[in-house]
Amino acid sequence: MSAQTNRLFIFPIFTTWYVIGFVLQVFWEVPSFLAFSQPLFLVFYAFCLVELTIKQTNYSFRYVLALFIVCVVTFSIEAWSVATGYPFGSYQYSSILGPKVLGVPITISLAWVGVLLNSLYVANQKSKHMRALETGIWIVVLDLILDPVAEASMFWEWNGSGAYFGIPLSNFITWFIIGAILSYLFPMYPKQKTIHRKVSWVFQGMIFLFGMIGLRLGLTVIGILSLVFIFMIEGRYQYDYRRKK
Repeated sequence: MSAQTNRLFIFPIFTTWYVIGFVLQVFWEVPSFLAFSQPLFLVFYAFCLVELTIKQTNYSFRYVLALFIVCVVTFSIEAWSVATGYPFGSYQYSSILGPKVLGVPITISLAWVGVLLNSLYVANQKSKHMRALETGIWIVVLDLILDPVAEASMFWEWNGSGAYFGIPLSNFITWFIIGAILSYLFPMYPKQKTIHRKVSWVFQGMIFLFGMIGLRLGLTVIGILSLVFIFMIEGRYQYDYRRKK
């Protein structure tokens, strides 16, 4: 294990929080006195990905500025969509994810940071255009699992009906577009294998968590689909290093 990996601090905290959350949400339920743990999970998720990926950029100001822009842009789009129904669709957040401003939980911007960085680092790093396309695809892959389960868990509620578990297709199209565009803010990453492995594990872990919660809630298709996506992510990781050999 490299010295760089040994300096990781938030990754083990996130991993511990993940295991506890997995047991509670998949096999039991989150007690009321631990209600704070769900929004805090999003905070740990975001900072875990920041910790893993910032090491590849030598802590550049450009990277920090990009993170700030991501938070501002995604929060603004979320607030606009909650108020108007565009571009994601018509929905509203519950109080589960923490305090809200303009109808949007403060933690949502951090969730976007985590999702974007997770997808960005799994994606191709040879061309910014190809990376943008793949980043958008991976973001949609995650949302295809996350969104139906989050609504069933009452994190948010969609108004009306949509083509995918009641969710409008405009939601997934918007996720793709936002992810692809925001990816251009970030420099190309020289993938470092031990870090890349952990980023892939985190992505697979998030999909597995929501897939298994989906099974618990009776969303069998989501559970099966989550396993398919986990294999896809593993295949992407293995492809990168087989090609290098």
